Amino acid sequence: MYSEHWNECEQSKPGVVEEPIDEAAVQARYFQSRLTEKLWHWWAAASRDGVPHWSSFDVTSHGPLLPNIYVVRALDDAFQFRLYGERAIQIIGRNMTGQVITPETPGAISEQLHDYFTRVLTGGRSWRCSGRLLYENRDHIRFESVDIPLIRYGAVPDTIVGVIDLVG
Repeated sequence: MYSEHWNECEQSKPGVVEEPIDEAAVQARYFQSRLTEKLWHWWAAASRDGVPHWSSFDVTSHGPLLPNIYVVRALDDAFQFRLYGERAIQIIGRNMTGQVITPETPGAISEQLHDYFTRVLTGGRSWRCSGRLLYENRDHIRFESVDIPLIRYGAVPDTIVGVIDLVG
């Protein structure tokens, strides 16, 4: 779950850690959320021969994940949220479906998301984020998310499926 290569970990904002998931560490520690763990285990099995294709992700076999799931597609130097589950919307506080994130999108969060999504796709590895989401006029909440790269078109990863969950 946690990378043993600490220099690969990124702290995107106070209290949030982004890290590639190290399979050996998963065997030693547990995810904080059963939903993020379930998505990662599917990806680990499906990626034995490389980054899996979108067609191998059968959404009907991931029913418990659906409310917490989100899908991000790479566009020319941008990312678009294609789908946001109902629980993911509640956790984030708004529906991100359709929103496009570019390097020029105003706001620190957008810039950090662009950099993070680029790392997920470029490395072809699954990543984990955990920490506190800091909101104005809302309680700060602890979360965990897992993001997995998939190939939808062509030969390189261009789609991210993620799951976000609250943790105690």
